[in-house]
Amino acid sequence: MKHMYRLFTILIVLAAAVACKNDTNEASKDDTLIKADSIVKKVRKIPTEEEKAQAKSVMAGVMMHSELGTFARHMVTAGITDILLKEQGPFTVLAPTNAAFEQLEEAKQKTFLMPKNREALVDLLKNHVVRGKFDLSTLIASTKANRGKFQLQTISGDTLFVSKKGNSVIITNKQGATATIEKSDIDASNGVVHTMNGVLLLD
Repeated sequence: MKHMYRLFTILIVLAAAVACKNDTNEASKDDTLIKADSIVKKVRKIPTEEEKAQAKSVMAGVMMHSELGTFARHMVTAGITDILLKEQGPFTVLAPTNAAFEQLEEAKQKTFLMPKNREALVDLLKNHVVRGKFDLSTLIASTKANRGKFQLQTISGDTLFVSKKGNSVIITNKQGATATIEKSDIDASNGVVHTMNGVLLLD
């Protein structure tokens, strides 16, 4: 239960902290105590079914894994977290690890943070989210059944190709960028997350 509600507890406490910071210095001690009591009550609030589902979503799964911190931050910057947090999907998220982003040239990494490049960032991230739930065994079986290459459709409408080399499952986009699945089958209420050792760049 602690892990399921941690995301919402953090958000509530942060929101409360911001609210307290913005209070004027003229607020009385009694008012402060009342606010503190309200914060405690909010933290203890029983989550709704919708909130429970969001706590188990693929977006929550991404945020709960430290090795996907960069990918999670970029999702927030792009403003597309609600897709993976609130929509039913199902989705398969092919999430590059922090190390995968760090392998990119420094100039390329900086372009992700520029406001003028937001649309390009949205396109890049959506190219790592596939419609449908494909765990690792399904990807392997589908690849074998399709003569070594299986196609996936991303939520941006692009196509990814799944192939197998030895024991590795490799994802390739139309531009020829490749990445290998590392940690697989991080299960979620609206899909599954796989981590990858590369970023599927579009240029």
